[in-house]
Amino acid sequence: MPFIMSLMEKTLNEIAILIKGTIVGNGDIEIIGITSIESPKEGCLAYITDAKKLSEIEKTCLAALIVPPEIQSTVKPVIQHPHPKVAWAIVLGLFNPARTFPKIISNQAFIAKSAKIGKNVTIEPFSYIGENVTIDEDSVIRSHSYIDEGTSIGKNTVIHPGVVLYPNTKIGHNVAIHAGTVIGTDGFGYVFDGQKHLKVPQVGNVIIEDDVEIGGCVTIDRATIGSTIIGKGTKIDNLVQIAHNVEIGQHSCLSAQTGIAGSSKVGNFVTMGGRVGLADHVEIGDQVMLGAESGVPPGKKIPPKQIWIGTPARPYQEMRKQVGAQLRIAETTQTVRELKKRVEELEKQIENLKKEETKQ
Repeated sequence: MPFIMSLMEKTLNEIAILIKGTIVGNGDIEIIGITSIESPKEGCLAYITDAKKLSEIEKTCLAALIVPPEIQSTVKPVIQHPHPKVAWAIVLGLFNPARTFPKIISNQAFIAKSAKIGKNVTIEPFSYIGENVTIDEDSVIRSHSYIDEGTSIGKNTVIHPGVVLYPNTKIGHNVAIHAGTVIGTDGFGYVFDGQKHLKVPQVGNVIIEDDVEIGGCVTIDRATIGSTIIGKGTKIDNLVQIAHNVEIGQHSCLSAQTGIAGSSKVGNFVTMGGRVGLADHVEIGDQVMLGAESGVPPGKKIPPKQIWIGTPARPYQEMRKQVGAQLRIAETTQTVRELKKRVEELEKQIENLKKEETKQ
């Protein structure tokens, strides 16, 4: 992580008050920036969660640390906090406030006469705002975005460059959609009539609830009938594909290259690692964790609060045993060969003994 520098300076005491932490050591020192333990910089604040790293970090030029409560004393001043990374993220935002936009509507943007634009909205050049679009106050539409007819966008939402919102998409408040993402494309619905694939009309829409963040080059399909829904507070990484009629609950996290097939349902507080694949009509319970590259077969139901990994995905403890057995397969194969050879030798010895008995 690069060094984060700002024009702001705060004492460690001021930062501790902000994050509701406890000072140990000199709280009057000035903090001029935020960094990480991998890139220590003089006058800067970082965090650690592992006490084992403390002795090494104390030798660096860092001014201070945010640490867990079990670290009672160090060479450097510290702020004790039960969740050091959360506290560090808050301070990072303090020193680097979110970008502001000019609240100007460019005369180089196309805006349909029937569109309704709220107060303090920013619309950058070369954006397209279609018929009957509504954009609520303090939202931002950046250059080359295409907002199709009937779409609604809530307050304080940022649509980054090159985003496409198909007709009747519903976007909530405090949403961020990053560059190149396409929301509302037709779902992948076809029926074979014996000679060719007939397209099933995709007449639904997509609903993105409040506080959602969607990364770059994500694709979310409109529902065949009804709505594809992304729940409040959910975070979606780059290059994720979400198919028609999928419903994702609140505060879930989907990592890059995850793909979710049609009509699957994902609960609240679900975490998916990179390249997870869900087949159609899968149901994932609340607080489930799916490890990277997990594959869930069609119609599978995973109960809440479980960790599943592998392809096809299985409960973690079960899959651990299977993976362990696979890692030992060469050794096991050699053992089987040796045992087979010994059995063959014993069979020969028994056969020879029988022949000797027959002669006698």
